[in-house]
Amino acid sequence: MHQTKQQKQERGFPSMSVSPVRGAARLLAVGAGLMLAPAALAQQADATEENRASMDRFFPLSESAATPPTYVRAETAGQATSSDATQGYGISQRLEFVVVRGLSLRVGAEMRNTTYGFTPSAQAKYQFLRQGEHGLNASAGLRYKQQGFQSTGGEAEAFVSAGKRFGHVLATANFVVGRELSNPEGDVEGHLGLGYLVMENLVVGLNTRYQHEFETEKAGRHPGREFELMTGGMVGYGFDIVELSLLGGYYMPRASNSSGPMAMLRLGLNF
Repeated sequence: MHQTKQQKQERGFPSMSVSPVRGAARLLAVGAGLMLAPAALAQQADATEENRASMDRFFPLSESAATPPTYVRAETAGQATSSDATQGYGISQRLEFVVVRGLSLRVGAEMRNTTYGFTPSAQAKYQFLRQGEHGLNASAGLRYKQQGFQSTGGEAEAFVSAGKRFGHVLATANFVVGRELSNPEGDVEGHLGLGYLVMENLVVGLNTRYQHEFETEKAGRHPGREFELMTGGMVGYGFDIVELSLLGGYYMPRASNSSGPMAMLRLGLNF
């Protein structure tokens, strides 16, 4: 009753043997998968944690202390202001690319009124601290705007941004120094943001931007205040690649003694 392997094959029975080379290849593939799986899961967890720690990008008046959570981020924003004397609006479009980890480049255009139309802007930002590694996010960068705070001859800015997440609480701060390129004038800015995460994708809070001019030749050459203030409550919501931020509050324009309400809406897409 005993049948040899050759007799089974001749009668149609398939051979169950596996060559040593194929068997070793399968073992190597399984071993590599087991070794790489923890690393892949750890990398995914780190990316998720970095995204949670950089939620200050929902503050529409401030520069995030982190680079975008994806390689490409597009933003479209619009704002409307109303004071005792005038009403105004603004529209901006920006596109930001993460070149390497920690370094992003941004190009954009903005329109503050119909007089000058859309004017270009550009920015380079480097994130040198990360909350997961150093306890907080921090970045610095350079920015160019064709339409500056006091003139339309171009303005160069240098900024530092810091942010931290404390459980459900978000905090961010910016400091900016700008210099007009067409005349000896400049300005300093301070931004503050404080928020609370109701859910992982829903944040409510307060956002403020204060901007004050300085002139190296003379001061007080125009009527009204020498600063601009925007402040208000905000809400931000994220769904998949879409992020929306809405701010409503109070506006005090430069070179004027009037003030009034303001509103701002910003749409961000992370690709």
